[in-house]
Amino acid sequence: MESAVMTAYGSSNVLEIVEMPRPQLQPDEVLVSVHSAGINPKDIFIRKGRFRWFTGKQFPMLTGFDFAGKVAETGAAVKKIRVNDEVYGMLDGWKGGTCAEYIAVNPKRFTRKPEALSFEEAAALPLVSLTALQALRDKAGIQAGQHVCINGASGGVGSVAVQIAKIYGACVTAVSHERNHDFLHELGADNCIDYRYTDITHSGQRFDIFFDVFGNQRFKAVKPILKDRGVWVSTVVQPHVLISVAMTGFLTRKKAKLVVVKSDSGDLDRIRDWVEAKQLKPVIHKIYPLDKIRDAHAQLETKHTRGKVIIHI
Repeated sequence: MESAVMTAYGSSNVLEIVEMPRPQLQPDEVLVSVHSAGINPKDIFIRKGRFRWFTGKQFPMLTGFDFAGKVAETGAAVKKIRVNDEVYGMLDGWKGGTCAEYIAVNPKRFTRKPEALSFEEAAALPLVSLTALQALRDKAGIQAGQHVCINGASGGVGSVAVQIAKIYGACVTAVSHERNHDFLHELGADNCIDYRYTDITHSGQRFDIFFDVFGNQRFKAVKPILKDRGVWVSTVVQPHVLISVAMTGFLTRKKAKLVVVKSDSGDLDRIRDWVEAKQLKPVIHKIYPLDKIRDAHAQLETKHTRGKVIIHI
């Protein structure tokens, strides 16, 4: 099968398309024929070696975590899943592999694809939707009527976070470049702020939840604009985030939280239900063929991507 791999840590030039054997199925796994895969900042960070203590030094290294496709084969212990079922999901951990023609995956990591979506649209949802949902629901405890700020609202996670916050009945302030404001209002944002002209930490607004998707607002700076018992949530695994989380224990009313996304078929079911109810939609910046994966990575590295970058296998 064709697969995108990293031959070393480094720039997008380390990405190559190679022939590899199909994955060998365990009894509790399913072989999925991948139609589309998503590219995320996580893929960029791994490629650059930021998490090499998790990913190791064994090359070539597979890449990609989001996927949508059809079931090609089922393991002996797998029940209720049939060949040709259309599914979408996400791999956990630090070992990728969805930018390939086939992946072997446990059924806990995927569920039935939303029928109304193409494979490309479905592949745009898992990691970003699960991250936004688990950040807002599990880490921040979002409630109807709360004021939520999404910092970095036009990207993959941010554009979904705006929609999920509105589903929960929150009032949403989106921080993004002005060129994205009409788009964000269409997604449901109540207010939009252009970071070039307004520093959100000096805007006079206060929030119950500050979701720092972009990763450039530290807890110390955001804390004064959090309401009593307000929560700052980051997606970035960096020392200052870990220190902030550790320092806001049981005795502090304003909290710093880190979301580390986990694949969950139940959450993916909920996301599918929202899609089918027309409450949530994927946002795709551009679709690239597998042999243009270097270009896909380069686009994401511009940090000016509206929604998701998708690979068509």
